Amino acid sequence: MPRELTMRLPWATSAMRSSTALIAAFATGLLGLSVALSAPASAANGVPDAPVITTVTGGIASGQLSVAYTPPASDGGSPITGYEISLDGGTAWFPCSGAVGTCPLLNLVNGRPYTVTVRATSAAGPGQSSAPASGTPSLPAGSDPDKPVVLPKPRVRVGASFNAASNSLGVDGTRTKLGVGTLPKLRFTRAIPDKAAVERHLAVTATSNATGVTKSVRGAWGWMDDRSVVFRPFKYWPGDSTITVTSNLDGVVMGKTGANYVVGSKSLGTDYVFQTARSLIARVDGATRKMKVYVDGERVKVFPISLGKAEWETRNGVKVISTEKEPKHTYTSVALDLDPADEEPYELKDIPWNTRLTPTGEFMHAAPWALSRLGRWNGSHGCTNMRTEDAKWIYDVTVPGDVVVYTNTGGAAVEPGNGPGGLWNIPWSQWLAKSALVSVTGSVDTSKVTGPSSNLPSATA
Repeated sequence: MPRELTMRLPWATSAMRSSTALIAAFATGLLGLSVALSAPASAANGVPDAPVITTVTGGIASGQLSVAYTPPASDGGSPITGYEISLDGGTAWFPCSGAVGTCPLLNLVNGRPYTVTVRATSAAGPGQSSAPASGTPSLPAGSDPDKPVVLPKPRVRVGASFNAASNSLGVDGTRTKLGVGTLPKLRFTRAIPDKAAVERHLAVTATSNATGVTKSVRGAWGWMDDRSVVFRPFKYWPGDSTITVTSNLDGVVMGKTGANYVVGSKSLGTDYVFQTARSLIARVDGATRKMKVYVDGERVKVFPISLGKAEWETRNGVKVISTEKEPKHTYTSVALDLDPADEEPYELKDIPWNTRLTPTGEFMHAAPWALSRLGRWNGSHGCTNMRTEDAKWIYDVTVPGDVVVYTNTGGAAVEPGNGPGGLWNIPWSQWLAKSALVSVTGSVDTSKVTGPSSNLPSATA
């Protein structure tokens, strides 16, 4: 592909301050509380002492917990820069989005107990972990302030459509199992003034088809414009699962447009459901010129590949497979607008097993003329060159939504508007700026997602 300048997005670049869970559910939350009172470990190696969790109380909606803590007795000699929280003894730590002393948790499953720990961070590194505390969110006992018994007048009703495969996968996501890189979207029939009210009444869960266990999905809603909101998990979706987006937006007052209040229609009290296939994630390393394919976390294939040469570097980042596959495709230098004085013209006719990754022309395809360089050096015009049998395996086995991650290519990052994987390449802190609930600026970034320049080729080689 032609070398592109990295796109600079207009969103805030403040440090991530989100909690491990970023989606609100239905109304005011209640819970049971249990805090361990054992003394935390002392600070070591100059890192902060452990904070002390004092209470765990309900958030502003059901499925929420608010963890209150006191700062460490000592910062270890280096100023504290932030706080992180972990759930259920996990090794993943997520920045707290609340003010110092409070860490909110959203999109939890009502009736399920959670154990939380908190730690401070500084330039010296993460500090000691607090003693654990536990709480169980539950359905609210009182009324929902966003759903008054007597609706205000004058009012207009708003509905919505749901697309489980909104990132241009080319399929109806409610009729086929999707790869773990799919991105579901709600598109409302009117502009939404109060976007936080919408997010407070949406919850996302995943039920394992193998075990039947249901868990909340960590992630955030991001507004593409005033009518469309996309859910992006913090990581990819769990494989072989039933994903449920529970909407309790019926009767919710979503702000006011002019003289009219915008109120959710009865049809918005519903569940939107789709299925994920097994998890397939391919990882392409431009330094080793190898593609490693993982299915449900286990490596199943290693393919030698060749990527874009100098001036035609393959893009780094997340790319997602769609239905755009061709059993045969012809690649020409004319399509790339190559100057014959700079490079010998070519026409590669009927090349087999082509799986498109971007609208700007990046494919994974067979390259029988390039066998000598596979796994050794990069020489393509941006595509991923493969052995014929390997390209056929990718063509046959992958499904819309499967993920391919590129690193060390020497190229620019995938632009957010460049194909099915684009939105996955927005840094997480910038994605949070598109959420009304967790934007650290207090405003919602609904700016248009940008793509590459329009004069790039639709196919390289």
